[in-house]
Amino acid sequence: YYLNQLVYDGLVRLDGQHQAQPALAKSWEWLDSENQWIFDLRENVKWHDNRIFSAKDVEFTIHALQSSIGKANESIYSERVKHITKVKVIDDHKIAIQLDGAANRSIEAFTFPIIPQHQFKTIQEVYQKEEMIPIGTGSYKIDSYNRNRRIQLILNDEYWGKKPYIPSINLEIIPDEDAALTLLEANELSGAQANTLDWEKYGHNKSLKIHEYITQDYEFLGFNFNQPLLQNKHIRKALAYGIDRHEIIERVYLGHATLTDVPISPNSWLYKEEQKKYGQDYLKAKEFFSLAGWSDQDEDPWLENQEGQELTLNLLVNEENPQRVQAAEIIAAHLEEAGVKIVVDAVSTEEYRKRIFGGRFDIVLAGWQFSDIFDLRFALHSNYRADTNFIAYQNGKMDQLLMEASLAIEPERKKEIYQEIQKLFIEDLPYLSLYFKNGALILRKDIKGMIEPRSYHIYNQIESWHISPQD
Repeated sequence: YYLNQLVYDGLVRLDGQHQAQPALAKSWEWLDSENQWIFDLRENVKWHDNRIFSAKDVEFTIHALQSSIGKANESIYSERVKHITKVKVIDDHKIAIQLDGAANRSIEAFTFPIIPQHQFKTIQEVYQKEEMIPIGTGSYKIDSYNRNRRIQLILNDEYWGKKPYIPSINLEIIPDEDAALTLLEANELSGAQANTLDWEKYGHNKSLKIHEYITQDYEFLGFNFNQPLLQNKHIRKALAYGIDRHEIIERVYLGHATLTDVPISPNSWLYKEEQKKYGQDYLKAKEFFSLAGWSDQDEDPWLENQEGQELTLNLLVNEENPQRVQAAEIIAAHLEEAGVKIVVDAVSTEEYRKRIFGGRFDIVLAGWQFSDIFDLRFALHSNYRADTNFIAYQNGKMDQLLMEASLAIEPERKKEIYQEIQKLFIEDLPYLSLYFKNGALILRKDIKGMIEPRSYHIYNQIESWHISPQD
């Protein structure tokens, strides 16, 4: 996935704020009457074998990706083309791409890599051809390829954009992360990706530098709206004020997670920090519990309602995820301090999924991995209540805003709508946002420049990287 972004280009690329910028397409416009994007493509762009790139390559790529949908060899990019109904080559440097009515019009969908039609006799060959050196239009081209061992990249001197300073990159295929980091410490690699949470230990190595970034992995608590108790907004807010998310981040993730009140990355151009933040505040928690009719009526540790029932909730978590189990235990301890009995139900992943989609939970600790095509309908729109909106949340205003966001073309309008979505999310609290998990790219200190890795492109800004003698 990351190699593709060095070797290939998409019609657009994402910048450091997840926003689409021109790549092989120099500009684009939306025709509402035809429900289609019109892309003006760059001229004089060359493939790595010096053949000229054209709109026919874009058409071929889309058809190739669509041909894999539902098959064993389905491309990781197939979701980007699922809603494309028609592709029309207008001329060598202009193409029209029509979408169906259900599609999100997000221009970010067009980041998928464009492949050369001339390298394949048929679409089927894209997935069957072996011993082939991939050809792209990207800033680096493949010089040699030893399957399962090494890929050597060299600078593409004919690159249409800003050329990187580093003339060559050797990509070593290492069996696992620990092995890669061991080789990095031994000075046999220049860099490696780290997702194990104890990467701080490499900070003591004076020859290395850790570049931490926010991943697209988002963790949350989901409240089951089929449970009458959790339909009460006061209860949801009281629970939010009873939890110290900072403690979870420090104890479970060793500080390597980024707190957020909404399911939008703090790196994103759509993100807006709200004044109102949920933080642990037991006084506020008890105020909201009281508004919902729960208070301590018999001087024991637990809250009761007027009938004397103690406030007890089930917290579902999958036992194969030790970080979630530890987080669930911390959450339970926090809420018990607030007077709520929490039963942590750690079950197998298979049972976990059955209970989630069967609605057999009170609160669930879960996570999503967001794609580049940002669309929250799957989690918040009422049309998805029997599926991915497994908490059964429903709000007509939210439905309207989500649909408007999916249809918005102008960036400023889209941003404006997402600000309204965030405001409503924080007020309604269908989920309690916990954090985005962080990752790290560890590089040798002699690699300088604007090193700003992103989860969708760990080599972000690589054109500014250079190698200089260590201090």
